[in-house]
Amino acid sequence: MSKLLILSSNPRRDLDLEREVSDLITAIQRLDTFEIVPRLGARPQELPGLLIEHTPQLVHFCGHGSAARGLMFQNEDGQERYVSTDILARLFKTFADEIHCVVLNACESDRQAEAIVEHINYVIGMRQPILDKAAYFFATGFYQGVAAGKSIEQAYELGCIAIQIWSETNSQTAHSEPYRKLEYIGEVSQPAQPELPEHLKPVLRKKPVRSHAELDAASPVQAGVSPARSNLPPDFVEVVQQEIDRKEYKDQAREAFDNFGQYSAQNAASPAKSEYEQRKILVRKVKEFWIEGFLKPSLQGFKTVRLGLEARPDAIADLSEGIEALSVELDESYEQLRPTQIYEEMGQGRTLLILGEPGAGKTIALLQLAQRLIERSEHTMTLPIPVVFNLSSWAKERKAIVDWLMDELREKYQVPELLSKPWLTQQQLILLLDGLDEVDPAYRNACVCALNEFISLFPRTEVAVCSRVKDYEALTERLQISSALCLQPFSSEQIYQFLESVGGSLTGLKTLLKNDQELEQFAQTPLVLNLMSVAYQGWSVKDLRPQLHSASDRLQQVLDTYINRRLERGPTSETYAKDDVWRWLSWLASRMVHERQTIFLIERLQPTWLQNRSEERAYQIRNFVIGFVGLGLIYGLIYGLIYGLLGVREESISFAEQLGISGTRVLIYELIYELLNVLIIGLILGLILSFTKEIRPLEKIHWSWRRAQLRLKREFLSGCGYGLLIGLLYGLIYGLILGLGEGLVGELNDWFTRLIVDLGGGTLAKLLVGLLVGLIAGLLLGSQFGLILALLFGLIFGLTSGLGSAEIDQRVIPNQGIRRSWRNCLVIGLSSGLIFSSLMFGLAVFQRSDLSLSSISVFWLLYGLILSLKYGGAACIKHFTLRRMLHKKGRIPWNYAKFLDFASERLLMKKVGGGYVFFHRMLLEHFDSINSSRY
Repeated sequence: MSKLLILSSNPRRDLDLEREVSDLITAIQRLDTFEIVPRLGARPQELPGLLIEHTPQLVHFCGHGSAARGLMFQNEDGQERYVSTDILARLFKTFADEIHCVVLNACESDRQAEAIVEHINYVIGMRQPILDKAAYFFATGFYQGVAAGKSIEQAYELGCIAIQIWSETNSQTAHSEPYRKLEYIGEVSQPAQPELPEHLKPVLRKKPVRSHAELDAASPVQAGVSPARSNLPPDFVEVVQQEIDRKEYKDQAREAFDNFGQYSAQNAASPAKSEYEQRKILVRKVKEFWIEGFLKPSLQGFKTVRLGLEARPDAIADLSEGIEALSVELDESYEQLRPTQIYEEMGQGRTLLILGEPGAGKTIALLQLAQRLIERSEHTMTLPIPVVFNLSSWAKERKAIVDWLMDELREKYQVPELLSKPWLTQQQLILLLDGLDEVDPAYRNACVCALNEFISLFPRTEVAVCSRVKDYEALTERLQISSALCLQPFSSEQIYQFLESVGGSLTGLKTLLKNDQELEQFAQTPLVLNLMSVAYQGWSVKDLRPQLHSASDRLQQVLDTYINRRLERGPTSETYAKDDVWRWLSWLASRMVHERQTIFLIERLQPTWLQNRSEERAYQIRNFVIGFVGLGLIYGLIYGLIYGLLGVREESISFAEQLGISGTRVLIYELIYELLNVLIIGLILGLILSFTKEIRPLEKIHWSWRRAQLRLKREFLSGCGYGLLIGLLYGLIYGLILGLGEGLVGELNDWFTRLIVDLGGGTLAKLLVGLLVGLIAGLLLGSQFGLILALLFGLIFGLTSGLGSAEIDQRVIPNQGIRRSWRNCLVIGLSSGLIFSSLMFGLAVFQRSDLSLSSISVFWLLYGLILSLKYGGAACIKHFTLRRMLHKKGRIPWNYAKFLDFASERLLMKKVGGGYVFFHRMLLEHFDSINSSRY
């Protein structure tokens, strides 16, 4: 097997040599003929040692050249250092017996080739600047010829043919490619075909056979006119064309990934100072949630596996922002996508599609892309902001994508609609969408259609989407994608490199994997290998065999062992029984799968998480009882305290005297009235709590005229309805009680007495007349009182219609929504009650009516209760009712946030802002299956 030494040096960092060498190595390795030794960032003083150590038969150099100064390398400081033509010739003269051919892939390197060929049999150089892709395809064609046993001259001819095939295939774009050169050269006109253009043609020199009489200068071997494509060997044309397709795919994928976000950068905004601060908060949240909270814990103890290149960190350009940082095997990605429809669809849109098998690292790839974009936004806050979303929740209501995004921004990032809507419509966000495969299968095609519609409406918004490859291939609808990446499993070599990088005691696992090919294939998934490296620390081969023997339950065994090992680790400040942890996480996973949720927020617990209809009815009954008994009792106690301190209602006495009722009975009627009053108010409060099941916290309040304009009519009518209902109920109850009481005791005026006599007298007649009196009086009083209340409630509801949030919360903690709702309900209840009572007092003064202080205090209490329930209070009560039910049934601990933090510390879950996600969807599905089988 021939040994090929590849040298590269790029102190100017203007060439993409790491990728070029990587692509070249991959192409040559497919020939399975060469032993390749790459050396990136080679230094002049290392050259003799490299040639001595490796004794190659072929040497390939990539970099810059100069006819006058030689080949460019770099010194210890990374600065340019030329090695002269004379020194190069003398160096290769020393190895003339070992080295058979030298390829100088550098501009203007023919001068060096002419000197080196005095000692080496064949040297290929460049007379002119050459296109990067032309140089690449020449090298692949040339080494394919050498691998096939062709002579150097024949292999050179095949290399030139490979350039010609590429040139004809890409005749429109070939001249826009970068040149391998140092100085700018003028535009090169496109030559006629089929002859290979001179600027694309390397120069082959052959060591001259010298006579004793004459030492002729070495002369180049002239390549003939390349034959027409139809006359080329069919197998060779097919191989070269496939290499061209592969290279074009790889370049397209790199372009799509590495430049993702550049197109959106054209939408740079000029935000006001207040908006600038809000943009900073959102960027910081995305970073804290997804990079600090998710990506870094996922990569904890996980070293990036990259093979085949020996490199010096100080000698190559920083590619940490590029696609190679993901360890994406683009060649394998190409091989998997090439037979599919996905390959044909690329280039039809601006969406980057990241595909892969479960556990291949799709979310990690998406978040590494997010990390790069976040760093860019932190430096330039006017650029579009990258935001991560999970598509799983879209199927719940199946809204237009722009509306769904506004909901997600509000719930997950606390971004109000006043900010999110203009940011979306003005295309100021970059969308990173995970979990297309997590959308309900019944609605997955509809989701793709909705995404395409969004992309067509907002064409400057860049979108990246992740999906499991098989789930995406099964779709009948297709995304408009610019490019697709298909993440691949680890190779055998990568498996053991990863295990070495993890460290610890994994000897038993390594030994078993090397002796079991099926098990090694199982471990190729990065996530599975990571789980095994944690679960089987210190295990012997004897212990591992029974655990991993059965292929049917192997993954389940790995996950079970991983979970138990994680529960044994971590801080011991808070511990839970293992059975409780399994039960609580299993129930949570099952409900998240059922609700199609990826991120769990404690404040978003809903009654739909209950098991069945009977539990939901019990939940509603409990809410009604809390409102009817609990809040009604509170109202009654305060109500009684007010009247105990301020005296009975003066208006009651006045009304009774108008009906001719003795003042001595007013107190009795008043007590009956107050009792029923408390009952009816309790009934209203109970109905308010139990009428709707959904829990909607109010996290932040802020006044907005724009919001008020949108909601004023609805809120005003709602307030009028509340006021009229309460007024009529009050009037009817009050009137009926008085009428019934007076009818029974017979102390009515003469008109009603005569009516009783006409009806025959007796208790029944008195009862009927009393009810009639009460009904008439109650309707008269209630309608008047109800209209006043309707007006006042409508005004207050209308005024509060502008309440909402207009800023992004800077800090997010678990269950923040409920905490904020509790605070807001108290603030709104007290303030709105005060405003309402003031309006009532002002109206009474204006009408010169006799409205007592006690009545004003009761109005304050009543209205404050109703408004506090409407704005956050009901959400808090229903949330804790639900939590209490779930806790009593053993499905959750009482201090839920503390437990979820415990699970996050042990890498069973991850804390994302104020929410939580399972460490991986595979773990979520595992816990869900356990809940179905055990609990």
